[in-house]
Amino acid sequence: MAIKIDLRVPPCKPAPVVADFIRQCEDAGFDGVGLLDSQLLERDVFVSMAQALLATTRIQVASAVTNPVTRHPSVLASAAQTVSELAPGRAQIWMGRGYSSTATIGVRPATVRQLRNAIVTMKELMAGETVSFGDSSSRMRHAGGLATPIYLAATGPRAMRVAGEVADGAVLMTGIHPKAVAEARELIADGARSVGRDPDEIELVFTATTIIKDDLKEARELARPLAVQRLMEDTHHRWLLAAGLDFGDLELPSGLWDLYPDIPHAEDWKKAQELCAFLPDDALAQLCDTMGLIGTPEYCAERIRQAEKSGIAHLYLMTSETYEFATGELQAFNDKIFPALNRRPAGSP
Repeated sequence: MAIKIDLRVPPCKPAPVVADFIRQCEDAGFDGVGLLDSQLLERDVFVSMAQALLATTRIQVASAVTNPVTRHPSVLASAAQTVSELAPGRAQIWMGRGYSSTATIGVRPATVRQLRNAIVTMKELMAGETVSFGDSSSRMRHAGGLATPIYLAATGPRAMRVAGEVADGAVLMTGIHPKAVAEARELIADGARSVGRDPDEIELVFTATTIIKDDLKEARELARPLAVQRLMEDTHHRWLLAAGLDFGDLELPSGLWDLYPDIPHAEDWKKAQELCAFLPDDALAQLCDTMGLIGTPEYCAERIRQAEKSGIAHLYLMTSETYEFATGELQAFNDKIFPALNRRPAGSP
């Protein structure tokens, strides 16, 4: 079976426009899309998911990612069940800590324990079971039928073990270096085995930072802030070391932490690039290859072939665009990359 490839789509425009772009993703041959959930930065994720499911016939549509802090688990369970009724088997809920969602309203992101409890609660509610909420016990009247799969977005080892324990899948921010992939796979398997689950039942989705340009250097320059993000966050250190990379001697400019709302979603991308100019070009190149698909269409097609050979079965392409659609990447896959991989949309001759 060919490697699955999903594309991140920000709900940055009215829901019908978002749905039309996702229809184009389906036509191009993508297997799925992930829609951001950040209530002050984007349109509502579940409204956008509903519009997208109604506008398409094949493609998987996921919340990428929602969280149990800004949305109570009972609200998430009801929303998940509702969108699944529109297109049974094509909706997925990807859960995470909710960094941009929580930071913009001044609250803490979800803990790993909160994520675990939320997933268990959602599964129980969607199965029609009675769940205790403090002094109240409740059930969801419209439960039953086909349960919506819940994936856990994980970067650290604790979250990966929890994904193995309770989730249907894991969305992993390790990069795509074979050694990092193998280490993450084992952490999830440990979690699964600890509760008597078969690790093979948990789908692993590896996030690949993706920026495609006709010039390799230009693509890497655009990715510079995303590469620096890997150096700013302690959770990425483990995966850089697994890939044989250590940049502990680099001094990070303090202004990086002042970007709104954060570096991967920075509204002022040029400012982010300026602050990240300290990163040497050779280090940037190494980070880009570890992070994902950054370069020309031909270069990225070869990177996908290498990922598939290393055992990756599902890629989620996270582009640099937060407030615009990834039209360049969509065109590159439609015109060059999918043909190079001998992939055609379902139903095409």
